[in-house]
Amino acid sequence: MTNTQFPVLYILMRDDLESMNAGKGMAQASHASNAFLHTVNQNTALAATTVSLVQKWKDETEQGFGTAIVLAVNESEMRIKTEIAITLGFVAGIVHDPGYPIRDGEAHHEIPLDTCAFAFGDRNDDIFRYLFSDLDLHA
Repeated sequence: MTNTQFPVLYILMRDDLESMNAGKGMAQASHASNAFLHTVNQNTALAATTVSLVQKWKDETEQGFGTAIVLAVNESEMRIKTEIAITLGFVAGIVHDPGYPIRDGEAHHEIPLDTCAFAFGDRNDDIFRYLFSDLDLHA
């Protein structure tokens, strides 16, 4: 492992949903970023090293955000990667949209759906990097 930290927020966006167009994907990625910050703010038991890494991520820009990379996953990959990340002690979670919009002809439906996930860590951490190394960028 290198001494230089590179905090990164991975957003694991499902690519197995035909209804997930670019606009919906961008909205879901926004939800994932907010869910990440909400998780960090609600978890008072985070390790000092994680708190420091989150602060370093926030300090990357004047607007309080750092590097975010969107990776493509199917539902199974999303669930497995997120579970492993949490088990390994990384900040991670699945985004549940209670009103994901679906259009069926003239009818409009809103359904509850797990749309994406997030995982935060040090990209230079060998374990964190390896966990996501088999995933491609979301197109």
